[in-house]
Amino acid sequence: MRLITKKRKFAPCILVCLFLFLLSSCKSSSLLGPWEFIDVYEGKLTKIDTLQSKKNNSKYGTGVLEFNKDNSFTSLGNKGKYSKDDQKLKMKYDDGQDTVVMNISYLSKNYLLLSNGNSPKTWFYRKK
Repeated sequence: MRLITKKRKFAPCILVCLFLFLLSSCKSSSLLGPWEFIDVYEGKLTKIDTLQSKKNNSKYGTGVLEFNKDNSFTSLGNKGKYSKDDQKLKMKYDDGQDTVVMNISYLSKNYLLLSNGNSPKTWFYRKK
């Protein structure tokens, strides 16, 4: 009888751990997949309220940024590796360019805002 009681005490702990694991894996996987470039904006934007209805008619053209499970990415035909640490996104292209460090200003299942610490601009992407 004691063995059954001890197992029941651990069950809530195991459920909480499983829930936290699933929650964290869902959060990190929200970056995965293809993102359609919409536009670049001056300043660091952190909200998408006014951007949601924007169409892709940027003077900078069109493109897709795609993040894969194996930590690789593709952007305008160029490939590389990425790492995500909290709100920092580090992207290293295969052709030997310097690592690009971007701040993730906003990330949801449908929208992505990336800003660069070196320039006051924000890149807006929509999940494709």
